[in-house]
Amino acid sequence: MAFVKLGLSLVLLVLIHGLMFLSYPVHCDDEDATLFEGINSYRQSLNLPNFTENDNAGCLADEIADQLEDQPCKKAHDYSSGPGTNPKFSNFNKLLHSCDINVNTTVDGVIMPVCVPKLDPTLVLSNYTNSQYAKYLNDSSYTGAGIASENDWIVVILSTSTSTGNFSGVASLVPNIMVNYMVALLFSLHLVFLS
Repeated sequence: MAFVKLGLSLVLLVLIHGLMFLSYPVHCDDEDATLFEGINSYRQSLNLPNFTENDNAGCLADEIADQLEDQPCKKAHDYSSGPGTNPKFSNFNKLLHSCDINVNTTVDGVIMPVCVPKLDPTLVLSNYTNSQYAKYLNDSSYTGAGIASENDWIVVILSTSTSTGNFSGVASLVPNIMVNYMVALLFSLHLVFLS
């Protein structure tokens, strides 16, 4: 009987750990993945390293795409920003906060929105590789990218590996996750020892 309770407690412990790792879903749209692959193929043709996915930049790209969703396409370049320039969103700091990004880690980043009807993959890629945005794609100091789309809008955010361009999170985020993990672990161990 004790072995059954111990076995059940261990199964419960494993399930709780599994649920913790599944509680942070990753969202990926086909348009976003296609553009990410296309941009990396473009960089490979220039003998540049592939971009890595930057989740925080992706979150911010998603927030910006949501903001642009109902804007007319002719305003696409009104919302782009290069290194050291402030984006033209009145609520930019709120968008950063919703993604837990420290504003100081965005200075060297680049925000590149594009509007293409029905997000035709060939036209979308061409809007990045054959425009003023190409200089950023060709720059080896950019190492990461976050991409998101809404309706006819797609937003690419490029990040660097420096502290002023990596779009890293607010310092308190990691301790909060660790506290949640430790509480679940202690609860699980408590169940095991009560059995």
